[in-house]
Order: sequence, then structure tokens, then C-alpha cells
Amino acid sequence: MNRIVVVDGFSSGKFIARHLSEAGCKMIHIASDTSLDDYYYQGFDSSIYQHCYCHSSPGLTLDIIREFGAEGVLCGAETGVELTDWINQSQNFKYRNDFSQRAARRNKFEMIESLREAGITATPQCKVCQWPQAVNWLSEQPYPVVVKPLDSAGSDGVFICNSEDRVRSAFDRLINQKNRMNSTNDAVLLQSFLTGTEYVVNFVSLNSLRLVTEVVRYHKRQLAGGNVVYDIDEIIDASAGEFAGLVAYTHRVCDCLGIENGPSHAEVMLTADGPCLLEIAARSDGILRPEIVDCTTGMGQLRATALSLSQPQRFTELTKEPVYRLKNHAFNVSLIGPRAGRFASGAFLARLQALPSFKKVEFYLADGQAVSETKDVFSQPGTVYLVSNDKHQLWRDYRVIRELEAEGIYYQ
Repeated sequence: MNRIVVVDGFSSGKFIARHLSEAGCKMIHIASDTSLDDYYYQGFDSSIYQHCYCHSSPGLTLDIIREFGAEGVLCGAETGVELTDWINQSQNFKYRNDFSQRAARRNKFEMIESLREAGITATPQCKVCQWPQAVNWLSEQPYPVVVKPLDSAGSDGVFICNSEDRVRSAFDRLINQKNRMNSTNDAVLLQSFLTGTEYVVNFVSLNSLRLVTEVVRYHKRQLAGGNVVYDIDEIIDASAGEFAGLVAYTHRVCDCLGIENGPSHAEVMLTADGPCLLEIAARSDGILRPEIVDCTTGMGQLRATALSLSQPQRFTELTKEPVYRLKNHAFNVSLIGPRAGRFASGAFLARLQALPSFKKVEFYLADGQAVSETKDVFSQPGTVYLVSNDKHQLWRDYRVIRELEAEGIYYQ
């Protein structure tokens, strides 16, 4: 495949697009909406595309795709999933997912219900449009309860609530409000809180053949207001005891939801009773970076996705041994701003660079820009990437980062 349409090539999707460009592929970019948050355009490189467009009408978008002579389409970020599915259906491209399951891949309520109907372990839940619906369901559920939008991403609007009053407060904050996916929360999802350890399972699929590119242990933090934010992403090796069970369960999830081609990013809770899906997205994991992958797994989801498009035969060969072995340990440390203020990177960057395991940092703010108190992934001021063959070193350096953060080192 040589001529590819990239829809919303943001987040980690911009790195897949770069790999495709380096492989000699010709690409055009289509933004799914004119009003996407500026957050998405951070680091976006328009120079690798022949043209960049914004979707404004179905007819015009299809004319652009046909004139370009596109052979396939890649979704680069969560905001582009629906448009990607629609383009694939309209053009009958081979590199696509099951169109009949498109709603279940975006709507978290339908996603979990689809698993339940297929006999796959799924969490108890309730879709709430009006508060009395919640009261009825809560009367039969233990606390805590998870409250979140039906179709957002990145911990946007996710609350863990320990009482009915907290659930009501979270519901009122979400209902009829616009989320980070640019859609309005016409309903809110309530789910039982799953006890266990949360993992990410990343695949790349080609005609339902799958390559396991990352299995990551999540460390999250619950803030005082009930919001949940990312703390550490810790990649684990294929030899880990939980690896095979998580992978097998996620294969069943992908089959159920019709994920047949391209990247997928599943969040799975490993409970005492086994794996249970929190949610899955038909796009790449947003926190992945090529230089970290080079030091840890060597291939990774970003390069594997590009390979599945540009060199499908080579990708198919790789699926014969579909797991990886770690070369080094890695922590992706999400910064958690403790208060509002103004951002200043200089002193913090100098201290980071002195850490033995420091590999890379990405700040999402410029010096002098306003920092808000972190409440979700979109308000986290940056990510620090640590890599070492000594996991104890990662933990030592992580503690230094949190100490510096508590001291307010990146505030003016």
C-alpha cells in the first residue's frame, strides 16, 4: 500500500505517519473536525503530507480521497475513529474493521454489553440520561462506583465515587457537557469499580492476524476530587506471569468488536477472577514514542502499524512469533500539576537530565504559559520517559521527580 489517507494524525498517530513517510508512502491528511482542541496539533508535522484538508461534507471528502487515488486509510487519534470507519465503508478498503460493530468500538456502554452478550467477562454498568435512573441502579451496587462519559478518552471526565452524593456531583458535571472528543455527553456511564491491577494490551492486526506490541502495567492516582489521572506506565516482559492471560482475553475482545486491521489499545483490569475490559480503542496508544520503543521492545505498535500498511507480507511473517522480549525496563511518568500557576521548564529540565535513567521529556506547555491543576490527561503538563536495565533505578528516579514536582520546580 503506497497511497494512504491519515485521519487525525495526531497524538502517537503522527509517529506512525512519519514511519510511513520514511517508507516512501504518499499521504494526505484529513482532520475530522474544524473545532478540534489545540491540544491535538502539538507536534503535528504537515510537511510529510502532500495535502492537508478538513472534513466538511461527505461528498467533498470522498472526492478528495478518490482524486488522490487512496488505497487505504489510517486513524491517527480517537477523534478520527468514526470518520475512518465511514471512509472505509464508503470506499470498501480492505484494511478496515467490521463496520457493523463500529458503535461498540466507540460507545463504552455498547462495548461492554457486546462482550457480555458474547459470553466474555464484562463489568456491571448502567447508562444514565436522567438522575433517577442512577438512583435505581446504585441501590443495588457497592461503592466505589466509576462515573465517565460514553465516548471520551484519556481519563477525561472519569471519577471514582464513594457515595451517592459524589456520583450525583460527577453526573451533574458531565451530563450535557462537551467532552474532549468534541461530542456532547447526552448520557453518562456508571460502572462497578473493579479491584485489581490495570494493564494496557496493545495489538496491531492485519486480516485478524495480530502482533502483541506492548503490555503495560498502569499505575494511576486518584485525586482528592475523585478524578483519576495517569501516574506511571510500566512495560512488562512476555515472561511475566500475567502476560499470556491478558493477551488471550484481549484477542477475544478484538474478535468480538470486529477489530481486524490496524492498531488497538485495550485497558484491562486483572481482577482476582481474571481479566476484565475497561475499554478498548481502535487506534494507537497515545503515550508511545519511537525512541523509547527502540530501547525497550525494538518494534512497538507505531512501527508495526506502519509495517502492516506498507509491507504487509513482512508484517504477516512477524505474527508467527507474535510477542516481544524487553531489552530494557521503562517508566513513562506523567507529570501531575499540584496547583495552578505559570510554567517554567529550565530548572526542572536540568534536574531531569541528571537522572541516571532519563531518556526524554515532553512538555505540553511553553515557558510562561498557564498551568492548571491536573485533573485528567489533557491537563497534565508533560511526560518524562525513563529507561534502564535496572528497575530499582527507575523507582529511585521516579521518586526524585515527584519530590521536585511537590516543591513546585516547574512553576515560575
